[in-house]
Amino acid sequence: MGKIIIVAIIFNIISKLLAFFRELSLAYFFGASSLTDAYLVAISIPTTIFGIIGSGILNGYIPMYNHIRETSNTYNAKRFTNNFINIMLLFSSLIFLLGFSFSRILVKLFSFGFDKPTLELASFYTKISIFSIFPIILVSIFSGFLQLNNKFLIVAFISIPTNFIYIIGTYIAYKNNNFTMLVFFSCLAVFFQFIFLYPFVLKSKFRYRFKINIHDKNLHSLLILGIPIIIGTSLEQINALIDRTIASTLGTGTITILNYAAKLNGAMLSLSVIAILNILYPKFSRLVSENKIDLLRVEIVHIINMIFIFSIPAMVGIIALNEEITLFIFEKSNLDKYSIWTTAKSFSAYSLCFVALCLRDLATKIFYSFKDSKTPVINSSIGIILNIILNIILSKYFGIIGIAMATSISTIFITTLLFFNLKKYKIKFEKSNKIIFLKVSLASIIMFLVIFSSKSFLHSFTIYKRMFLYLLIGGVTYFLSIFILKVTEFRELIRSVYQYLKKLSQK
Repeated sequence: MGKIIIVAIIFNIISKLLAFFRELSLAYFFGASSLTDAYLVAISIPTTIFGIIGSGILNGYIPMYNHIRETSNTYNAKRFTNNFINIMLLFSSLIFLLGFSFSRILVKLFSFGFDKPTLELASFYTKISIFSIFPIILVSIFSGFLQLNNKFLIVAFISIPTNFIYIIGTYIAYKNNNFTMLVFFSCLAVFFQFIFLYPFVLKSKFRYRFKINIHDKNLHSLLILGIPIIIGTSLEQINALIDRTIASTLGTGTITILNYAAKLNGAMLSLSVIAILNILYPKFSRLVSENKIDLLRVEIVHIINMIFIFSIPAMVGIIALNEEITLFIFEKSNLDKYSIWTTAKSFSAYSLCFVALCLRDLATKIFYSFKDSKTPVINSSIGIILNIILNIILSKYFGIIGIAMATSISTIFITTLLFFNLKKYKIKFEKSNKIIFLKVSLASIIMFLVIFSSKSFLHSFTIYKRMFLYLLIGGVTYFLSIFILKVTEFRELIRSVYQYLKKLSQK
């Protein structure tokens, strides 16, 4: 498992670097305009709708598959998967017809601040992008199936070629002066994910058959488990929808700017421990189904420490270098100076919940492993109300930056509630977690002070040289600090990576 996690992290880093180039290519060729606003809303509609359902499927499907495999056998688990796929394809067909027919209404829901030309353009793009709901739902199910069959690396790798398709599509659309081509390429990228995964699904001895059994008791159990998860995930997506909707009232290009800031934060977040959490979730579910709760608690304590070690310095680094990072990425784009500055500050505001987001994802997966999907829904409902209130208030005083601040505050609040509720499973922050938190926080503060002090000496360098030196100075400072403070978990991680690389070199 350790080797798989290391390789998955490497794939994730490559994928996120390509995702940076993907966002950079959009900014470089098209900047921030009503055209990019319309495009981002259009492609977000199917991904939001089926991102909600897909997340509910994945988080509900994994424990259900494990349950069937434990209580019955693998054959019945695969038969259940086949039935579930057919049910979801029928449901997707209904959503497709509604989305295609009422695309204008959908766009209004996602961005009521659009003027008429932008609204019509977004509606046209939505009619194209809505075709991608079929591969989105299949990729969600197959990703879960492959993880359950220990094909973690295939799922981790899939985003690498997908991002290449997005980047190539952006360039071709720009060269042909045809933005509609980019919408087609965005759909093609999602279809490619399905085409890429399916051969590996077949190798796992899964054979698709068009058979539907609506009376399957396991399907009913999944719906009971999955519907609250879907509701909970939809509340998270509604948070993003509210952000985007309020941003659409603040002027042309604001949705694009907010998107760039959120994507930057999401990319940095994924580089920390989110890949690890996705790999370990099936393991959490299996430990619960086998009633090995004590072992689960040990795993959770370790993961919390890993979250602190990676996410706290990342958050502090973003706050220290938000302008430099944004300028480094978007300096040669079509974004003007104000857009770059606003993106940087929004990026910094989003990063305030960096640690909380990692912990929230961990807590949510723990609840799902215990087949408790109601608690996350209740907490998310409270959080979304807080987000709406803060969005309205803070956007009046701070504009787009206020929207990012509202999201961070509500996320921190939700995470606090989730961990408070985890006490019923006797899961809490242990003494070792608190010690690691204090040590890592101190090391991160030292790193921040060193980076901030170095700015006066490095301001004459180009942005590329500055970023390299900031990362080098900050990284060395942080690593030295945690070694001096004796953060044993980090030493163990370095030792594991070294031993793995040593074995590779000997082969």
